[in-house]
Formats: sequence, structure tokens, C-alpha cells
Amino acid sequence: MDSIPIVLTTDFGASSPAVGVMKGVILTINSQANILDLTHQVSPQNVLQGARILGGSHGYFPRSAIHVAVVDPGVGTSRQALLLTTPHGRFVGPDNGLFSGVILGYLSESPSADGSVAIPSGCSARALTQAKYWLDPVSNTFHGRDIFSPVAAHLSLGIPDSDVGPVVDKIRFLASPQPSIEYSSQGNTIRGEVVQSDHFGNLITNITARDLAQAATVTVQIKGREIPGLSKTFHGAAPTVDGELVALISSSGYLEIAVTDGSAANYLDSGPGEAVNIHTSHAPDSHSPES
Repeated sequence: MDSIPIVLTTDFGASSPAVGVMKGVILTINSQANILDLTHQVSPQNVLQGARILGGSHGYFPRSAIHVAVVDPGVGTSRQALLLTTPHGRFVGPDNGLFSGVILGYLSESPSADGSVAIPSGCSARALTQAKYWLDPVSNTFHGRDIFSPVAAHLSLGIPDSDVGPVVDKIRFLASPQPSIEYSSQGNTIRGEVVQSDHFGNLITNITARDLAQAATVTVQIKGREIPGLSKTFHGAAPTVDGELVALISSSGYLEIAVTDGSAANYLDSGPGEAVNIHTSHAPDSHSPES
């Protein structure tokens, strides 16, 4: 039987021994475990960023995968430890909104504010309460080592979900900022923001390809700069006012602002929260939802 992959996502940083320790715990319980790293470069304590990464990435792993996610500023407090089971993977980690991006794909509509959401049909969740699947003793500050990793290892060996603890009917949800769209007969104005700056300094926005699907022309505005048109790649862009900035739809389906062979974050001195406005004109045969 093929081994079930265990996928790690944390904010520990690539050089942290904590990552290696979690792998050691898993391998001690299941010496044949297939451990993969998604990323350990989530910004420290940035639960919402971790939620976006998990939501956008987990679908590229096998449906059998067990994801261990640790972005946990509330470790050791009353926040619940959780197993979330979905049609595309199981997720072990803190119930602090970290699984918002995952659960969103199964909700009929996106909640507009932070809070709790009911577990949707086809998914289930359980509180991790069975200490026999934890390390002993349990540290107040390292549940990734003492609870989440050992539970995932035992799950990979075939214990049923029901063994880890009781069913819960709600989990914590963090609402991502959504762009607003002003419709007109000539074109639309989309107001969004930067939500992340990646390793290359590309500014990732919350504006999607779907938001721009009916646009004949696109002008992107950020920090007083204008970028006319979208590039297909990080090179070969249309000329810009600055001669440096490009806008494109990334592989994740979101609008990014970049500098060819450089860092847009440094070039613009910009990062998460920066306003991004887009003005579009309609394709000849398209109609806005308000028309």
C-alpha cells in the first residue's frame, strides 16, 4: 500500500530545528512516513496568510494527504486542537482560522466577517482530546511537536478519525478582505488590496482573474503609478509609465504586481494592505451584472 503523505506547513522558518523535530516525531511513530514540506515561510503569526496558502495549495496533493499546519500564536491557550476531514485531504492543527481557505471551498457562500462556520456537508471535524495519541508530557508552547505531529502519524498508520476525539460542528473562520466592484455601462472599477508579498517581492492582490474576465482593457493603479494592460509573463510586458512595473495573473489565479528581474515590494516600498485599483472597459459583447 502506498504511504499516505504528511504535508507540513508552518511559520517556523526554513532554518528552525522545530521543523526537523516534528519530522522526527512523525518518523518515530511511523518509520515509513512520507513527509513533504509545503512551506515553513508563512509570516510569523500570520494565520490568515497560512489559511490562504493552504486553501490555494492543498488541491495539488493527493486526496489521501494529511496536512499538519502550525501557525499558532494562541498555542497553550483555550483554542481547540482540531482534525478537519474533507473530500481532498485531512488537516491537523489549531482551530484558529488556519483552515478557513480549505473550508471555504465547501461553503455555499463566503462569510463576510470573522467568526465560526458550521461544518459543511461532505466534511467533518473533531477536537483532538485523546492524549494517548500525543507525546507525554505536552509542552504549553509546542503543540506542533507534542499533539499535531503525533496525531498525524497515528492517522497515517490507519487509526480512524473517530479515535482522536469528539465531533465538533463548527470551526473558526477568518474572512479574507474581498475586492469591491463598481459597475458602469462603460467599464468597471475594482478596488482591492495587496494581501501578500512573496519571496521575490511580487505583490499578490485579492483581485482574481474571474474579476477581470469580461474586461477588454485593464489599467492597474498602485501608489500613484499606472500599469496599462496585463502581461502574460514577468518579461515581455507592455510598456509602463515607470518602465519597470508589470501586472499579470499568476499561476494561483490572482493579480500580481511585479518588477521584471526585481522586487515590486522594494520598488514601491509597499506590502500587505496597500490599495490597488483597476479600471476596465467592457468587451464589445459583454454586459456588467448591473446592466
